[in-house]
Order: sequence, then C-alpha cells, then structure tokens
Amino acid sequence: MGDSGPRGITGIFAAALILIAGAAAYSNSFDGIFVFDDEPSIERNPNLLSLWPLRQSMSAPLDTTLSGRPVASLSFAIDHALSPEGPLRRYHATNLGIHLTAALLLFGFGRRTLVTPRLFESFGNPATPLALIIALVFVVHPIQTGSVTYIVQRVESLTGLFYLATLYCAVRALEGQGRRVWAGAAIAASALGMATKEVMVTAPLMVVIWDRLFVPDRIASRRRLHAGLLATWLILAPLVAGGHRSLSAGFGFSEWPWWRYLMTQAEVVFHYLRLSLFPSPLVLDYQWPPPASMADVAGPVTILGVLLAGTVFGLVRRSPSAFAGVWFFLILAPTSSVLPIVTEVAAEHRMYLPVAGVIALVVLCLYRVGRLLAASARLNPDGILAGAGLMAAAVTVVFFAWMTHERNADYQNYDRIWSDTIAKRPRNARARNNYATSLLAQGRFSDAETHLRVAVAENPAFPEAQANLGVAFSAQGRLDEGADRLRRAIALRPGYADAHRNLGETYALQKRMGDAVAEYSKALEALPEDVELLNRAAWILATSRDDTVRDGGRARTLAERAVRLTLEHDAVSLDSLGAALAETGSFEAALREVRQALAMARLKGDQALALQLEDRLNSYQRGQAFRDPAS
Repeated sequence: MGDSGPRGITGIFAAALILIAGAAAYSNSFDGIFVFDDEPSIERNPNLLSLWPLRQSMSAPLDTTLSGRPVASLSFAIDHALSPEGPLRRYHATNLGIHLTAALLLFGFGRRTLVTPRLFESFGNPATPLALIIALVFVVHPIQTGSVTYIVQRVESLTGLFYLATLYCAVRALEGQGRRVWAGAAIAASALGMATKEVMVTAPLMVVIWDRLFVPDRIASRRRLHAGLLATWLILAPLVAGGHRSLSAGFGFSEWPWWRYLMTQAEVVFHYLRLSLFPSPLVLDYQWPPPASMADVAGPVTILGVLLAGTVFGLVRRSPSAFAGVWFFLILAPTSSVLPIVTEVAAEHRMYLPVAGVIALVVLCLYRVGRLLAASARLNPDGILAGAGLMAAAVTVVFFAWMTHERNADYQNYDRIWSDTIAKRPRNARARNNYATSLLAQGRFSDAETHLRVAVAENPAFPEAQANLGVAFSAQGRLDEGADRLRRAIALRPGYADAHRNLGETYALQKRMGDAVAEYSKALEALPEDVELLNRAAWILATSRDDTVRDGGRARTLAERAVRLTLEHDAVSLDSLGAALAETGSFEAALREVRQALAMARLKGDQALALQLEDRLNSYQRGQAFRDPAS
C-alpha cells in the first residue's frame, strides 16, 4: 500500500466505490422476509399503519424491538406510508440506504482522523486509500447482515449512522467558518441517536476521548460542544426509565444475575472478535447458554483482559492506537457487561459499529508492517509491496461481499433461516420451535414433533414449544398426549390464548364439548375480537347434542359479535348466527341469516359449505334446530 498511486484517489471516487460495493453485496437482500423479531415489531405492529398522530407512529407495543425507540419506530411508519400496499421491499431499501450512508460517514471520519497531527506522519499521505479500504471492508463485512437484512435490526444500523454522524460532524467542527453549524449538527445527530437505541449513550464520551487522543490542545475550546453532546443524555434517560422491555432486560431475572451474564459475555465478546476476523458461521439466534464455571471462560477472560488493559494503558498514555480498543469495548459495554438481556445474550447486530474498530486496527497495522518490511529490505514502499497490499485488500472485499450475498439468501425463506440456525446451534430450543411452527403449518406434524421434542428437552419451561408439541400430537390423533402438553403450556403461562384455543380444538375432537367451550372462552378473554374463536364457541353452544352444553342465548351473543366484526360478509359467521337463532326458536330470523350465508358461499364457489347450508335451511324451514353429528 504505497503512497503515490493511491494518493490520487479522490473522495468522490472513493465514495462511488463504497456505494457500488455495498449495493452489489446486498443486491439480493430485497427478497428477505419477516423473521423472528420482525413479526411482532413490524408485521403485527398497528402503530406503523399511520404517520399521524406522531405519538402513535413513534411508539410500539411493549417488549418489542421498537419499544422506547421513537426515531426507529417513525422510520418504519414513514416506509409504510410510502408503500402501504407492500412496504417489505421499501424496508429493505431503507436499511441498505442507512448502511451505505454509515459507510460513507466512516470513510469521512477515518480519513480526517488519519490526517490529524498525531497520525499524519504515519498515515497522512495515504489517508484516503486507507480510509477507503476500511470503509469498503465495513460495508461488505458479512457480520453486518444482522443489522441490514434482518429488517427490525435497523435500530442498530440507524444508531450506527447517527453515532458516526456525531463523530464526523464533531471532527468537522474543528475547522473553518462553519464550526458552529457542524457542532450543532453533531448535537442533533446525537439527540436522534439517543431516541433510536440505548447504545448511543457512549457517543458523547467517544467524542471527548477522540479529542483527548488526537487534538488534546483543542479540548478547552470544545467544552460547549462536549456539554451539548452530554446534554442529549436527557433524551435517553426517560426512554430507559420507561421500562419498555422489562420482560427481556434488567436485573430482576433470577436465572441471569449480573455476574453470570458478565461471565457469559466474556465468551460472547471473544466470539464477536473472532467473527470480525473470520465471519463464519453466522447465526440468526444464538440462545447462548451460561458457562458452567469460571474455568470455562478462563481463556476468553484472559485474552480480553489483556486487550482491555492495553487499551486503558494506551488511553492513559494518550496513545492514538488506543482509540480502536476504546471504540470496541466502549460501544459494546452497554449490552455486553453487567445488564442482562435475557432474550438475546448474543447477537451479531451488536457488532455493527465495533467491527469498524477491528477493521481499522487490522488495516493500519498491516500497512505499518508493510512499510517496515519494505524499509528493512530496502525496497520502494510504493512498488511491489504496495501492489500486494492493494491486491490483498481487493480480494478481501470481494470475498466478504460474496459471503454477504450468500448470507442474504438465508433470509429469503423462513424454513431456510431456521434450519440454518439449527444446523449451527442444534441445542437452540427457540430455533427448533420456530422451525416447527412452519412445519405444523405445512402439515408435516411428525417432522415438527421431532424438533419440538428436542426443544422441550432443552427447555421444559418453554410454553410455546410445549403448546406446539401438543398441537403436533393432536394433529396425529394422539389426543390425550396433545391435551397434556397444552395444559402444561397453560400452567407455564396462564392466559396463553393460543394454547387455550388449541386445547379447545383437542377437547372438541375428544367430544368433550363443554370443556372445549370453556377453553375457547378463556382464549376469548385475551382475543375478544377473534372471529374464528367466536364462531367455534357459538357453533358448539348452538348445535351440541348435549343438552347440558347448549346455550342458545350465549351462542347468539357470540355469533352476533362475529357477524358485526365481519360486516355481515362472512358466510361462516352468518351460519353460526343462524344456528343460534334456530336454537332460541327464532326460525324466521335463522332462515334470513342462512339464506344470506348461502348466497355468499355460492358467490365464492364454496360448494361444500353451500350443500351444508342447504341442509340447514331445510331443517329451519321445518322448525327444527340443527344438531351437529360431530358433537
């Protein structure tokens, strides 16, 4: 990596290369689907359906990824407003735009850092090509797919953009007549970041540390900027205090005391560091278990301890090389120290910004080694060694871009991403359960059972896995086993609506109609507008052959609610109401509802339902209530 040729690289040319490389690596990311936390945070989030009022579009349901992150929430609401019929590809386009912008900011920040007086002698002349290589590796690094292609993790990349914008603007505020404008932009970026994700808390400190290491003589003149940046913590404080993710993070989890989480993070952070250098295998959901003892983490603790001690020593000595270590450890500190995040002990998206520090350190160290080798061998540093360095950088960028492109393909299919996760983390109960839900939907009940047995063996207190295993059993005709598993799920999570629903279905197959209605009713307490539940309960109450189960009045109330919710356009709801009316002796009204249902069934070409409705129509014309032979 010599000076003469690379120095000819202009900023515009470098920016174009960054955009082209990033766009190529993520060209197939637009086909990605909703996975994992995307579903509750985006797909089923009603707050994103409208931009107004802003208070709604900037909020999200509790215990979702967007909870307490108003700027991130608003960004998704804007995407939805621009493409209300199909915002999925726009979500991906916005994510990629955020990532490309962050890479450009990293290039600008890196280049300006390398030309500071503390570094100019070593890196000033080749600052542009070196910053370009750092930004290129950053933009195509496979570990970034967790923040770009995994849609909801925009919270990480968007925070990264604001973080880098804060630093870039703060550096620009050192020079020229526009210092106040750049200082104001830095504070604004910091404020937006604080309202995007909590990791932004370290950005003001990073600016102070950068000043201390690279422009120590200017610190006194930058106190107003520092104070303004620190003041943005006032935005973050109430968002953190709001307890928006109390079920996933905090100090109140008995199975994850702070010291156990800290021990585990030693392994996790060491794993992050390895992935920064060798980004494989990548995993959507780690479900990382705690170590059995300190001996299990002795190696990672020792290595990270040495690196941390070296960083602190360098910081005290005001060595510019310490900045990469500060960047890595300080940005990871909020999520990788003592505050347990029990639903996501390890997550690749947390490396979105820290990986930049690793990349920069490796690139600059290799450059220095190359210069030293050239000097010791009395070679022209701008000759063969420079060409070899540039070739190595190009190969790395192309290889990482290919890996990223391949990883994006995993996000294009629900079964593929979860089977990939299981292959890499076979004891991951959550991955097994998520894959099994897809298998159940496909009618592959035996295959689903195989994965769910592993899930409940790994985590017997996993209510979703217990409930899904119950569904798999019931679907295969093993009704007693199915009911038992569903009851276990409800015991683990009282009020679990889907488990009550499926237990009701199992009881109905066992001809325990009274118990079935009781379970449907419990599910309706949580889902009062679920039309399917309303119809299932109403139908049994209206048509059961068991006199002790039938209750025409209650059946009518439930069926009328279903008809209202479907605006009288659902044949099944009208059929339920007809049966309830007949049970109460209102045959004329029952005939009217069933005739309307019959017309709708014929219009939709549902011949099977039409034949059943004709049969019931004949019964009601004879003044006979319908009795379901299946009950």
